[in-house]
Amino acid sequence: MATSLGPGPQDVIGQLTSAWNAADAAAFAQLFTEDATLVIWLGDALTGRPEIQQVHHDLFSTRPSKMRLRAVSTRLLDANTAIVLSVAGVGSEQQIPYDKFQTSVVVRRDEGWMIAAAQVTAMSDRSKQCYQNDPS
Repeated sequence: MATSLGPGPQDVIGQLTSAWNAADAAAFAQLFTEDATLVIWLGDALTGRPEIQQVHHDLFSTRPSKMRLRAVSTRLLDANTAIVLSVAGVGSEQQIPYDKFQTSVVVRRDEGWMIAAAQVTAMSDRSKQCYQNDPS
């Protein structure tokens, strides 16, 4: 089934990681719908692709970092909408620990799967322990 549909909704997570690690704010923002909402882990709500791009351009320019992000579950709501739960970590160390969850609503558009809404939340100590030895 996945071959006839092309890349799956969770594949946007790998693209997001690549754009972040390349410090490419434009490529990062292009993975979001034009009217997307992104609630970043600091608690700010970014609305729309231009704001997502500008905030990440500023971040990549002033505090470069690498991101580790992996989809842990994908739930299709219908043929064009999915919820992707990911674990994430950002830092500069060799092995970046997972310390955040990212929940994304991903929608299929003509351009492929795109993030329509996402929220990043800090992990509890219990969740950090669960993912601390995860090799991916």
